Amino acid sequence: MFGEFEEMILYHSFLIKMILGLFLVGMIIPFIGKMCSITIKRMRIYMFVSHGMLSMIAFTGLIAFVFAKLSLNISMIFMIIAFLALIGLEVISYRKMLRTRENKEECQKKMKRIAVVYGLIKIAVVMSLVISKIMEYKSAVPIS
Repeated sequence: MFGEFEEMILYHSFLIKMILGLFLVGMIIPFIGKMCSITIKRMRIYMFVSHGMLSMIAFTGLIAFVFAKLSLNISMIFMIIAFLALIGLEVISYRKMLRTRENKEECQKKMKRIAVVYGLIKIAVVMSLVISKIMEYKSAVPIS
């Protein structure tokens, strides 16, 4: 069957696919409602779920790292930085959405723009890591 490392990498990759789908859902949320207050409440729930998912991804990666007894390399440092960047991007986008309540006329339009821009940035961060790990696995990029 599976070893611990392979099983954790399987969970890790599944959670990464789920977070990409969640980022797409986060981009769609402002397009669903018409009232800013309800959209902000929905975005708060989305933010909590995405923080939980990001924490699960980090935890499964850490457990795989421990099971394989790997040494810390530049690839893992990039993953840690990306984790912190994704959490920061979530917080920044939510704070910007909270500030849109000041201007009631353009609130929904600004929220849509913020959600799409930050959603695409988050997807780009995750996809760049996935592509770099695929290239590393295929030996197109050195591991250390």
